[in-house]
Amino acid sequence: MRGARTPRRAVRFAAVAAVALLAGSLPGPDSAAGAPDGKVTLGYTCRFPAGTGTDGAGTGTDSVTASAGSDGAATAGGSGTPGGTDKAVVEDATVTVVQNYPDTAVVGKPIQPGDPTVTLTLSHTAAAALLPAGAATLTGTAGLTAHVSQGASRADAVWPSLTAPAAPADGDGDVVLTFGGAVPPVTVTAPGDVRFAAGELDLKLTPKAGTPSAPPDSPSTGTGTGTDTGTGADADNAAADSTQAAAGADDTPTGAPAPLADLVGTCTPKPGQDDLLGAVPVAGAADGGATGPGHATPPGTGSGSGSGPTAGAGTGTRAHTGTGAPATGTPGTRSAGGNTITLSSPPHSGVHDCEDPPKGDTDPAVMASIPRPSNAVRSPGPDDPPFPPYSQCGYVTGYSNVMKLHGAAVINDLTKKPTRVTVVQKSLWTEFTNPDPLQQYFEIDSIAKLVLPPSETSFLTFGFMPVTARMELLPKGLMTVVTVGTSNLGTITTSTIYGKQELRLSDVKVNGVPLDVGRNCRASAPLDIKLVGYDRSSLTGRPTGPTDYGVQDGGPLAQDDLYIPPFTGCGSHGENLNSLFTSSISGHGNSLNLIQGPLCVPIAASGCDPEIAFPEPPHH
Repeated sequence: MRGARTPRRAVRFAAVAAVALLAGSLPGPDSAAGAPDGKVTLGYTCRFPAGTGTDGAGTGTDSVTASAGSDGAATAGGSGTPGGTDKAVVEDATVTVVQNYPDTAVVGKPIQPGDPTVTLTLSHTAAAALLPAGAATLTGTAGLTAHVSQGASRADAVWPSLTAPAAPADGDGDVVLTFGGAVPPVTVTAPGDVRFAAGELDLKLTPKAGTPSAPPDSPSTGTGTGTDTGTGADADNAAADSTQAAAGADDTPTGAPAPLADLVGTCTPKPGQDDLLGAVPVAGAADGGATGPGHATPPGTGSGSGSGPTAGAGTGTRAHTGTGAPATGTPGTRSAGGNTITLSSPPHSGVHDCEDPPKGDTDPAVMASIPRPSNAVRSPGPDDPPFPPYSQCGYVTGYSNVMKLHGAAVINDLTKKPTRVTVVQKSLWTEFTNPDPLQQYFEIDSIAKLVLPPSETSFLTFGFMPVTARMELLPKGLMTVVTVGTSNLGTITTSTIYGKQELRLSDVKVNGVPLDVGRNCRASAPLDIKLVGYDRSSLTGRPTGPTDYGVQDGGPLAQDDLYIPPFTGCGSHGENLNSLFTSSISGHGNSLNLIQGPLCVPIAASGCDPEIAFPEPPHH
């Protein structure tokens, strides 16, 4: 069991998300319905460096006879064991890609491929040749190259940071990993069919020893809820470290298996296969074609280039050979053979510092609502000096979903001068006297400030009337961030962000015609924000996955039921328009789906250089 410990990466949440939440709480033009899925299954050959096999001599070969799902064994030809020859381990695999594409597109407008599901299947023989002894589960990150072509033009889009949750790796059957994630759009400058074909699959596989007691996403019997939090700032963690020392905590799990090395390799499609993922007919702008269905992704987010399979890849450039000529050009305009294809590049913040720390304290009502053990001790105490106000900051993006309008809109668009959240830790609550690690208690409380710029949004009222509006979210005080969880083995940590925002509308146009809503059109009461993120990485046998949230490292945050109150003050010259907005927007069942990027902690020179990173947008 892991001893009680104060989470080293203490909570500095970027309650980032919270406020951002409504920056697009009305569905905009990025919303779209899904098209029928397409599916292609291909044979791949995967090559990994030597020293990854576990069956002894004969598993690290330069040629392969074992393929995914086959009963044959790989022939001898080298040593796949540590200290063997420099020959690579080569094994067959089956890769299935499920992805939808728009029915049609228009010259100069983004073509947004659907979020792909990429399933990698390794036969038991192939997995045994690749995985180290004792591996019980396997997770990973992948980067899929898509060969994009239009006529004589060619470009290679690398879709990085596709992630897979843990899968069993110690059984007698195949090992199956399913990767998923968002991908960036493509734009072309000429009419004609645009074809997407499957290319290389870069892999970073992470094996983990031990036998999982439950599937990766199964509920734990442990206590707590939230995410592992942290900062990496020694100065900021002084109080947390002293608490840990007083409790005699050990940061390393007792008797835990040693970590296993990651496997990094590349899989290449076998020749002679139909590798087409999808084709989109593109009409000229004068033809009046409309973009067809597909998955919505914030404009300009994601990446059309990558640097391999490592998590967070996608900010570099890389030329790939494959169908047609290799890609050329600079990020954002990587194309060849006539320059008709433009691949979107990820936006960059260009910011490497935080604003001054906000002044204030946590919400007393929120603090009183937290169910703590009666003997939990607060630090700093009533007579102790407060924690130094060290700032941390970061970015958040995602979608808000409005139930009545059946759509989603981008929140804090990373291509349009997004704002940062600034977070300051205020207090700790600890109770480590209970000998049962599952009953021990640790809480970090912080304040967060995020003021969003006005947002231009558009939506369809009653499903057919196009309406555009300028929306403002005005914070009603600071946000309160509460993280509860010890990170003891078998527990979950939960981070919850509380706050209130006033929603205002102005500059409304209906079908392009201005509609005077007055100067005081607003929701009749502030919106109650309650975003939640979970870290399940301490569950037995479960490695950190894409569903985990950590304050310092970021991750997904959600609010399943955001209530939008009725509108008031909307109208002018005796005309009352409150019912228009109330009937089309207000009510329960709205939700938020956000993702936070890693935080910058200037005092610790952590996460700030060369710039504060933007997060990858989530699914909506």
